[in-house]
Amino acid sequence: MSDPLIDKDKPVKVERPLKGAPRMPIRVPNWLRLAGYVALGAAGSLTLALGAASYPLSGLLIRPRLKRLSQLKSPHIRHLIRRSGLLFEDITIPSFDGTRLYGWWMSAGPNAPTVVVLHGVKKNRTDVLRAAMVLRRAGNNVLLFDGRAHGNSEGRFVTYGFFERRDVESAIEWLVNERQIDRNRVGLAGESMGAAIALQVAAHNPWIRAVWADSPFASLRRVAEEFVRRATGLPGAVLNPVMWTTIQVANYRGSFDVRMVDPLALAAQITCPVYLVHGTADEIIDVAHSEVIHSALSGEKEIWFVKGARHARSIRHSRNDYSERLTRFFEQRLRPPEPLDSQLDRVIPA
Repeated sequence: MSDPLIDKDKPVKVERPLKGAPRMPIRVPNWLRLAGYVALGAAGSLTLALGAASYPLSGLLIRPRLKRLSQLKSPHIRHLIRRSGLLFEDITIPSFDGTRLYGWWMSAGPNAPTVVVLHGVKKNRTDVLRAAMVLRRAGNNVLLFDGRAHGNSEGRFVTYGFFERRDVESAIEWLVNERQIDRNRVGLAGESMGAAIALQVAAHNPWIRAVWADSPFASLRRVAEEFVRRATGLPGAVLNPVMWTTIQVANYRGSFDVRMVDPLALAAQITCPVYLVHGTADEIIDVAHSEVIHSALSGEKEIWFVKGARHARSIRHSRNDYSERLTRFFEQRLRPPEPLDSQLDRVIPA
């Protein structure tokens, strides 16, 4: 029922506040204001805590404390090599970006195959000297050098293959031009980080003939997360933001992308034979890393689990077996290409 006092045909006038008139303040309960201050403080504290934790963690990743520097400076190592009857030459290799890489060149002659031996993180060329000497005695040219930001080589940050892959490519190019090696008979051998770098190089360079990968990681992000989890014991809810921030800081400081350092993602692109080695007692990189890489490889592959061997120490744990497998692998894979006439004789009957 309509109200008889309201004239429907007469417009209703709405009273508006005068322009410039003061507005009535909105009253915010004290508890809500206090909650906002607490939330803002918590967010600031969390950001500060993440930053405080992430910067030193990024330093552990890209500027680790180096080891074995005393061995590199000691004349004892040089005397040991000479007493074994092997000759070596100190060389300096300019990398793609001008970084100078220092190493040793053990020549067996221009007609011999060549193996580049790559060390792990924190280490230098002296740590892979055992494998290098085994390969040189087997008749191979051998190059071993300090990776960037390791040993005597230049460079400020370690990038686990992002830039090191191009360092290895530069080193091989230098050997082709300066030592006249055969580009078609080049293999790579690496331990730990060096193994992961070797896999990355082979994925981008199909002319690499063979890779010996001892204790590689499947991806840098994965192995870094596993390391931080072991070192800190942090639960996933805390670890995930810490790792995310750490990786962003490492990317910025090192001018690279941690996600791109991923041998597992590149494994299917590798066309040469790959021999994976991993100690079952590895306390740094779990054997699962080699297992998933082995599964992802599409070409000729083999995997050897050395029972009881710790990280990158299989050559010490099973010296004779390791040396025999290493030399046989490269001997078979770096043989000179068979002459075309011989190939035709095998497929075309006389």
